[in-house]
Amino acid sequence: MNNNIEKIINETISNMINKASSDKKINEMTRKHNKKVHFIPKKYRVFGGILQSLNNQFDNFLPELLSVIISKDNRYEIISKYSGKRNNKFSISITNEKLIDNYITRCQTEDILLNIEFLKLMSNIIDNNDDNMIYFNHDIDLLFKDKKTEIYYYLEIKYNDDHDTDKFVGINRKFIKTSAYLIKELNIKQIENFKPILFFFNNKKFNGNIYVPEETNIYRGKRFFDEFLNIDYVELEKYLLNISESTDSKKLFDNLYEKIVNDKDISYEK
Repeated sequence: MNNNIEKIINETISNMINKASSDKKINEMTRKHNKKVHFIPKKYRVFGGILQSLNNQFDNFLPELLSVIISKDNRYEIISKYSGKRNNKFSISITNEKLIDNYITRCQTEDILLNIEFLKLMSNIIDNNDDNMIYFNHDIDLLFKDKKTEIYYYLEIKYNDDHDTDKFVGINRKFIKTSAYLIKELNIKQIENFKPILFFFNNKKFNGNIYVPEETNIYRGKRFFDEFLNIDYVELEKYLLNISESTDSKKLFDNLYEKIVNDKDISYEK
């Protein structure tokens, strides 16, 4: 199991490095630095830029990792048309837009039965997909389907739920609206065929959620792995804590350095 976890994590990191350091990206960054006056040699600035790009993409690491794990499980199918994409073109009806905004307001101002009202909202969204539409470009962290049951699972993935109040509201609003986009896009007719999950990798529960029911639609680390996957969450968490200093991880970044700084085939001349 340890070897499997290491291979999956290293494959994920390798995928991210390859995307961030493609020939196209290197050429783009080289052209950018051609226009700058600087005392640091260009190839080191390009290497630093790639590292900064990877650092900025850290929020994408967990969705990428979960995607690799699920893609290796024969029970599931990643919906690659949408999953992991940053600019999906979606639509939502004006009625559903108002339903969601009203629901958020009610959650903030009334003592509602969350399990019942959330399910009712999802059912109403299915029933109100035929009026005037608003169009969006939108990202999806992870979307996959159980091959046997044909149930679609949408995951909005975060590391912790310790966000400040304003950001916390935004996360939940985005989660619910993205669910509405996907219900329309996937032509969901029965709510039983679609399950949106707000997934926190960390097991700790920092905030009570007044928008999404904990029992049915919020999963924290171990629970998701126990219910959906054959990988030990504790082993995975333990490995991730030390990933930056692992031999394999260092080797990936050493290879990146060699490619950008020492590769004679890459020209940094103007």
